[in-house]
Amino acid sequence: MIRKLTNEFTKLRYSRILYFIVTSTILMPVSVLMLVVILNSDIRYDSVTYLEYMAMILKALISLVAITIYNWVAADLVAREFKMDTIKSQLTIPIERGSFIFTKLLFISLILMIMTLSVFLIATFISIGMSMKGFTLTTAGDLLIVFLKSGLLMLPYAYFTVFLVLVHKNTLIPMVINIILLLIASAIGGTEISTIFPWAAPYHIIFMNDLIFSLQKSYISIYLLGIISMYLCNLKINKMEI
Repeated sequence: MIRKLTNEFTKLRYSRILYFIVTSTILMPVSVLMLVVILNSDIRYDSVTYLEYMAMILKALISLVAITIYNWVAADLVAREFKMDTIKSQLTIPIERGSFIFTKLLFISLILMIMTLSVFLIATFISIGMSMKGFTLTTAGDLLIVFLKSGLLMLPYAYFTVFLVLVHKNTLIPMVINIILLLIASAIGGTEISTIFPWAAPYHIIFMNDLIFSLQKSYISIYLLGIISMYLCNLKINKMEI
């Protein structure tokens, strides 16, 4: 398993998606900082506290744009196997196909969690550099847990995207489907049905944790999406003709 993951990281080094991952990870906290400056142009922008800034980062992290970025990374990491026609060699070597897709999903999970952790660290360093009030190690530790949880909540959507890529063998159609689902989530936000719609559920979990019953339904909907997506990925890869 370690050797397979090492091979995946080696392939990533020579892929253009690596530049996209690095750029998008840096731009997220920086763009939010620019937004803070613009919105507070009439007052001192440095009056924004560390907690307020990180809350804005967190909202950006589970926004339509950020989820789309995460899904794009997941889609590209699988679609490149079809584009470079390496999927055939991957599935003809004497290993279980289930092991192949499990390695892919695990690798994607690691990349997305590294992106999430990097966003947190960059935003925290920016906060320290801007001397934002309210920074303490305790606060940073608490926020780190929230950020990691938000990163974990993104994984089921990535798994679903991987399934779509296995079906369509490209990134365009899966991304169009994902954007449509996210737009639907945005349209129904705040309604009762949004608590059980997987693409709207992360917002309820991160920002509406006082609604215990809704919180449980949101968790269940995301877990089900992840489990079903992993099952469908395994089913599709085992039935795929090479």
